Amino acid sequence: MQENPPLKRTVFSETAFSKIALILSELLKRSQARLVVFADMNGYPIVHRGDIKAQSLSTLTALAAGSFAASGEIARLINNESRFRFIYQEGGVYHTYTCSVGEDYFLIVLFEKQVALGLIRLLTHQALLRISSYIKELQQSTERAKSFLDYEFRDVLSRQLDDKLKTRSGS
Repeated sequence: MQENPPLKRTVFSETAFSKIALILSELLKRSQARLVVFADMNGYPIVHRGDIKAQSLSTLTALAAGSFAASGEIARLINNESRFRFIYQEGGVYHTYTCSVGEDYFLIVLFEKQVALGLIRLLTHQALLRISSYIKELQQSTERAKSFLDYEFRDVLSRQLDDKLKTRSGS
């Protein structure tokens, strides 16, 4: 079994959380879905819109993460270049459409069988593009801040060491 690289942790500010929640709310309303969930590949739910019990939400996202892990292994076995990006499951009353959002996150849409899969795919794809773009911006700004802080830390440390060495050599 192939080891997956560790997730790149992105810290979601209140603003980021709200922006993703707004995208999910729009998707929920436009698609007539029952539930939309944004989660990380470890199965931790980050934002959701729609009705579901908290315990069921955690179980749903954990199982979806497991499905992505299993589909990744299937993709590897058939020499696919990467894991499958979409998983569709058809039930008697409800269907789920799950798609990866980059390498670290996924989106679950739970909808009734009367809703057309094509509509779900189209609207989910639009939401996925918006969320992906936003997360990419967040990760880039995090990297810039980290790089800046690393530079500032090195600069301050260097100056303090120089000051200490000058003080000692002058004694």
